[in-house]
Amino acid sequence: MGTFDPSTFLDLTVTDPNSTVMTPVPEGEFTAIAGEPVIRQWTSKDGTKSGLALDIPWEVDDASVKAALGREKVTVKQGLMLDLNPQGGLDTGKGMNVSLGRLREAVGLNTAGQSFSFRMLQGKVAKISVKHRLDGEQVYSDVKGVTRLS
Repeated sequence: MGTFDPSTFLDLTVTDPNSTVMTPVPEGEFTAIAGEPVIRQWTSKDGTKSGLALDIPWEVDDASVKAALGREKVTVKQGLMLDLNPQGGLDTGKGMNVSLGRLREAVGLNTAGQSFSFRMLQGKVAKISVKHRLDGEQVYSDVKGVTRLS
């Protein structure tokens, strides 16, 4: 691919329609590679609650899933709500950030005394559990759990 020109791309014409429905990743367990983590702020619909969440895109490493979906790259997102301490940092107290602890354990980053940052998750390999979520008539695939590869 040569030098990208946004103006030329804006003038690009196509005759084929775009898809309007995404085929969900099938439910099941798959080997996957963690992509770049994203921290996002959230606020409840009624505005009474807010906080931070961690989103991890997982690239499914399964030829049969890629073939079934007709895509070379298949990703599914894991979203975790984060518990914060009063200072606004990550709460590492008992019973706090359990989902994050399980994720870190699955990728070998949950050892006492070992430094951890969210960026260290990228590139780690684990087994993900994919479940479907309905939103009206749309079916979405979500990562509901992560375990160590056996």
